[in-house]
Amino acid sequence: MKGYLVIAQNSGEHDYIRMAYALALSIKNTQSEVNQFAIAVDNVDDVSDEYKKVFDHIIEIPWEDDAKDTAWKINNKWKYFYMTPFEETVVLDTDMIFTHDISYWWDILSTKDMWFTTQPRTYKNQTITSDAYRKVFTSNNLPNLYTAFMYFKKSKLASEVFSMTHDIFEDWENFYYNFLEEDRPKQLSGDVAYALAVKILDVEQDVTDNLDMPCFIHMKSKVQNIKTAIVTEDWTNHVPSYFTSDCKLKINTFEQILPFHYHIKSWLTNDIILKLEKQHDIG
Repeated sequence: MKGYLVIAQNSGEHDYIRMAYALALSIKNTQSEVNQFAIAVDNVDDVSDEYKKVFDHIIEIPWEDDAKDTAWKINNKWKYFYMTPFEETVVLDTDMIFTHDISYWWDILSTKDMWFTTQPRTYKNQTITSDAYRKVFTSNNLPNLYTAFMYFKKSKLASEVFSMTHDIFEDWENFYYNFLEEDRPKQLSGDVAYALAVKILDVEQDVTDNLDMPCFIHMKSKVQNIKTAIVTEDWTNHVPSYFTSDCKLKINTFEQILPFHYHIKSWLTNDIILKLEKQHDIG
C-alpha cells in the first residue's frame, strides 16, 4: 500500500490540522492513482468529524511527545518510519497543496528504498540555486536534502537512516558540535538532522538522484529572485496569487504544476478551502 503522511501538531496561531485537511483534499482531487492520506496528531479527538472524511488514517504520534516543550513542532519527525501505515510512503510538510497529478512519480520513486528532494523550484519553475537559508549545508558540505517531499519504503536502508536521525534528534547539540565545523544551527533542524544522518552513513548516492523529480515549489522569499528594493519573508506581499474555482493556481502569470509549498500559513484562506471542498464533492 502506498500513501502520503504528515505530522500535524497545532502550535500558537497556526492550525496544522486545517492545513493537513486542505492538503488531503488537494491530493484526493488531483491524484489518479495514489491518494491515500495519513495524518499523525497528538490525539485522535483533535481532528473534527468534518476533517476526518478525507483522512484515510488518523494516527496518534507514538511514545511521548518529543515536541511538547517546543514552539516549532519538528521533534517528532524522526518517527515517520515507525508510524506510517504504508509500505511505501511520501512524507510531506503540512503547508502544501497539490494542483496536478504526479502519480507517475511513484513508479520512479519505487526504484529506490529512500529518496529525498534535492532540487526544489521557484514559482517560475526554476531550480533553486540560492543557499540563502542553507549556509550550514554549504559550509559543512552536507547533502542538500529537503524533507518536505521525502519517499521511503519499509526497508533496511530507510531503517538505518531513520535510526541515525533519531540519535541526532535526541542529542542534536553534541552531533552538531562533533560533525559540523561551520555555521552550526542554534536549534534542531529536521533537514539538517536528516542530511547529517545521510552523510554519517555515507548513503547520499543511495537516497538522491539528479532527476527533475521528486521536487516541489518552495515559496520562501529569498530564493525567488524577486527584484524589489526590499524583500520580506512574506512572499504574498510581493507577488499575487490566483486560486481558481477549478483549483488551479497561478503565482503572477506562472501556473503551478508541482506540489506547492506555500510556507506563509495565512496564504491558505477559507476561500481556497471552500474551492477544494467543492472540487472534492464534484469528484
